[in-house]
Amino acid sequence: MGRHSRSRSGRFRRRGWLLAVLVTTVVVVTVGFVVGRPTEPTARPAASPSPSPCTTPLHVVTAASFAPVLTDLAPVLSTGENCVRLEVTVADGRAAASRVAFLGAHVWIPDDTAWVATAGSLEIAEPDVGGSGTVVATSPVFMVTDAATAETIEAAGGSWLGLAGLVTPGSGVRLAVRDPAGSGDGLVAVGAVGEAVWLDAGMDASAEALATALPATRTVPGAAAALPDGGGEVGLVPEYGLLSVLEADQGSTGRPLTVLTGADHTAALRFTWLPTAVAARDPLLLRAMDTVLAALAGTDGQEALAAAGLRGPRGDPPDGMSIDGLPTVSAALFDVLGEHQVDHVFATWYAADRRSDVLVVVDVSGSMWLVAPGSDEALIDVVRAGVTRLAELLPDESELALWEFGSLLDPPRDHRVLLPRAALTSEHRQALGAATGALAAIDTGTGLYDTVLAAYTSARDGYRPGTPNHLVLFTDGTNEDDPGSLTAEGLAGALAEAQDTRRPVLLTVITFGPEPDTAALEAALEPVEGHVQALTTADEVRAVFIHQAAGGLHH
Repeated sequence: MGRHSRSRSGRFRRRGWLLAVLVTTVVVVTVGFVVGRPTEPTARPAASPSPSPCTTPLHVVTAASFAPVLTDLAPVLSTGENCVRLEVTVADGRAAASRVAFLGAHVWIPDDTAWVATAGSLEIAEPDVGGSGTVVATSPVFMVTDAATAETIEAAGGSWLGLAGLVTPGSGVRLAVRDPAGSGDGLVAVGAVGEAVWLDAGMDASAEALATALPATRTVPGAAAALPDGGGEVGLVPEYGLLSVLEADQGSTGRPLTVLTGADHTAALRFTWLPTAVAARDPLLLRAMDTVLAALAGTDGQEALAAAGLRGPRGDPPDGMSIDGLPTVSAALFDVLGEHQVDHVFATWYAADRRSDVLVVVDVSGSMWLVAPGSDEALIDVVRAGVTRLAELLPDESELALWEFGSLLDPPRDHRVLLPRAALTSEHRQALGAATGALAAIDTGTGLYDTVLAAYTSARDGYRPGTPNHLVLFTDGTNEDDPGSLTAEGLAGALAEAQDTRRPVLLTVITFGPEPDTAALEAALEPVEGHVQALTTADEVRAVFIHQAAGGLHH
C-alpha cells in the first residue's frame, strides 16, 4: 500500500504570502525614503504604532498526536481582532487529566473521548458549553499483519469479534498494541477487542476474552507504533501512526504488511475538545475557545489535520490527505468506551488495578452436585475452579476470604469460614488451595438471607481505606429449609441498618439455574445497592469470576 502524502501546500502558500509581504514592505519603505525625502526641514511625523502582541492566552493540554495541529494553527490564531495566543502542553494517557488540573489549563484535547473516565476530580464543562464534547479529529484503527494471518482473520469474518476469538495462547495469532495506559492508540485498540465480545456475548465474556488475549499480546511501550514483528502477530495501529511508519508496503521489519479494517465495526480515536468547568465560566476564555474551534473547522484547520495524518470529526479525510492503498472504512463506529469498559482494559493489563479485598461465599447445598449445563462437571467443581482463577488474578496486596454456607453448618450460624481473610501471600494462596478443595456439596438447606447479612457485616468490618471492598456470593437455590431465617423484608431492613457509608461494601450475588427468586433477592439488596446476576451455563460461571477480578470488582 502506498504511503499517504502529507499536504504542506497550505503552509507553503502562507510562507510565500509572508515573503511577498516582506519584500513589498522593504520596497515601499526604500522608495519612500529616496523619493519622498524633503528638501527642507519639516516636522517629524508621528511614528506608526507597532502591532500589539496577542494578549488572550488559551492553555491547551493535548495528546502528542494532536499537538502538531495546534502548532500549525498557532500563527494564524495569533493575529486578528479575536486573536488567541495558544499555549500547548503535551500529555498522554492516564496522566493527562491530572496534568490539566495541576497546570490549571483551560482545555484538554485527549486522543479519545474515553479518557473522560479517568478525569477523577478534574471537572469538565457541561456538554456544548465552550464546545465541550466536540470531536475535532478522528483516526481509524487498522489491523496490520502478514498475508497469511490476514487470510486467517478474513476466514473468521474479517471482524473485531473474529480477531478476539483467534487471539488465544497457542493459537499462533498474537496481538501487538501500544501501552493502553499511555495512549488512546492502546486503549481504543484493546477496548475494541473487548467491546466486540461484549456486544456479542455480554460483559463477563468480554472480561474473559481480554484476560485470555493478554498472554498472547505484546505491549509496546513509548511512542512507537505497534507494528507486527513476526508472522502471526497482528498490530493494532491508528491511521496517523501507520502513515508515519509504513513505506511502500514495508514496515520497519522489511516484511510486506497487509492492512485490514473491521467488517463488523470500526474502531477509531476521537480527539475531543474538553474545556474545564472553571475556564468555561470566563467569558473571555469562552470567546477564545470559539475562535480556536472555528479555526479547527476551517480551511487552515483541515490543512493542519491533513499534515498530521488525521481525519475530520466525521471520519472524512481532509483535502490533501491521500488514503490510496488503505482499505475503505465503512462499518459503523464502536461507541465510545464507557467507564466500565475502560476499567476492564486497565484491570486486565495492570495488576495494581485489580487490587481489591474480596469475601467469596459459596452455596454448598445438595443441588450443587448437579452437572452444570454446558459442562460435564458438577456445578460445585466449576465454582471451585472459578474461585481459584479469581485468586490468581488478584495481586498479592489484595485480601481474600472464603466461606461456605447452607443451613446451620456451624450452629447457630448458616456459614462456615474455610479461609480467614488475609493478604494473598504465597502461604495464603496455598491455604486457599486447601480451602477450595474442601468445598463440597452436602445434604443441607440454603440459609441464604442470614448468610448475606453475616457476610455483609464481616466485609464491612474488614474495610481498608482506599481499597475496594467486595462481597461475592454464589448460590443455586432459594432461602429454604433454614429454621428461624430472616425474611426478604427482614434482610432489607437489617442491611439498611448495617450499612456504613464510611466503610462501603460492593455486594454481588450470583445466582445459577431456575430456582433462585431473583426479584425478591434484588428487592432485599436494594438498601445497599447490591447487584444480582443470574447465570445459566458453566461458561458463564467461569467468565463471571474472571470479570470479578478484571473490572467487575469496581462496579
